[in-house]
This record gives sequence, C-alpha cells and structure tokens, in this order.
Amino acid sequence: MNNPVLLTLLATAVVGGIAAILLLRLRIVFVIELRDGRARIRSGRPPEDFPAACEDVARRRGVTRGRITGVRDGSSIRLTFSRDIPESSHQAFRNVWTPPPPRGGPPGGGMRARG
Repeated sequence: MNNPVLLTLLATAVVGGIAAILLLRLRIVFVIELRDGRARIRSGRPPEDFPAACEDVARRRGVTRGRITGVRDGSSIRLTFSRDIPESSHQAFRNVWTPPPPRGGPPGGGMRARG
C-alpha cells in the first residue's frame, strides 16, 4: 500500500463518505419510534400532537413497530418510513401530519394593509 495515488483516492472516498453522512444527518428534523403501540420521540422536535396521532394511526392500522422520520426537503419537511410500516399505512400517517409553519412568519411580510 505504498502507492500514493491509491492512498489519495482512498482518503478522498473516506472523507466524502463522512461528509455525505453528516449532511444527511443535518436534514433529519425528528425521529419517532413506534413500539408496542407507543410512539416515542427518539430525536428532534416533531409538532406537539404528532406523536399521539401516530399512536392512534398505528393502533387503528395494526402497526406494532417502525420508525417515522421527518426529513427537511428544501423549505418543507417530508415523512419517511421504515420497512416495518406497511406502505398501505403511509398515507394514514401523512394525513395526521401537520407541518410547522415556514420560518420567518407568514408569506408577504405579514404587514397589514392600511387604508
């Protein structure tokens, strides 16, 4: 392993992999774990009522375990699901998802028209 080109390529690949992992982790807003009918916040801060709503959906759909992750996607947050949660249940979880308002307040500057 005395080939400097190979060592440079290997070091670049390792640094690139670490950077990709860090960038992905920065996009994760929250993680909710479902286990035995209970929703637990594993990391981040989901909207206040969302974990309880996830418990309700999991109970109605018969989901006993899984993970729901909120991932920042530009200016919004999208939900991703672990393989333990059937695809047929994804929409039910999305239906109870109420994304937080965008940062910076309402669009249009939030100023009232004077007249």
